[in-house]
Amino acid sequence: MEKAEVVREMERTRLVAVVRSKSSEEALATVRGVTEAGVRFVEITLTVPGALGLIKDLARQEGFCVGAGTVLAKDDAEQAINNGARFVVSPTLELDLIPVCREAGVICVSGAATPTEILTAIRAQADMVKIFPADCLGGPHFVRQMVSPLPKVRFVVSGGVNRGNVEEYVQLGVTGLALGSAFLADVLAKRGHNGLVSEVGEFVKLVEKTLIKSNA
Repeated sequence: MEKAEVVREMERTRLVAVVRSKSSEEALATVRGVTEAGVRFVEITLTVPGALGLIKDLARQEGFCVGAGTVLAKDDAEQAINNGARFVVSPTLELDLIPVCREAGVICVSGAATPTEILTAIRAQADMVKIFPADCLGGPHFVRQMVSPLPKVRFVVSGGVNRGNVEEYVQLGVTGLALGSAFLADVLAKRGHNGLVSEVGEFVKLVEKTLIKSNA
């Protein structure tokens, strides 16, 4: 997908599964579960063993979009993009990643935790701003305060996303909702593949229901 198509698809589906596993096998099992449940965006953090190879393999598959997470250096961003990542996510404000992504036609999601960091990222032409850790910053309450003065910013929220706040985040216009790696790993470990598909499927249904209600 071209960059504009990736943005539109995220705005349509909202959910991003963050995969941070102890092995590439566990990561792949998580990807299989979340994509079967209907998630269209998968973020492979570079802390996963063999992350770049996994991104390369997943980028060849259809039905979902793969990106790289926990990207903290230009070299890592370049390698991830060369291996097929369609979006690059940093947990912190790493301004030198933005031109790398723009030149490659890849979405750059810059991390931010304050109004100043959000504005700095946007002025540097980041495509999206990741509010992290969202739960520690106030969750939907914080995002609501940011949306008012910065209505054109495409926000991604990461940290504490759950079925209790998904509807509110969608109503606030948040572009991306990150399903946390710890949550996904816990469900997979305790309930297996079918349990992961079922649990994540509930998030997919909730997002779809809220979007329909919002657009009615």
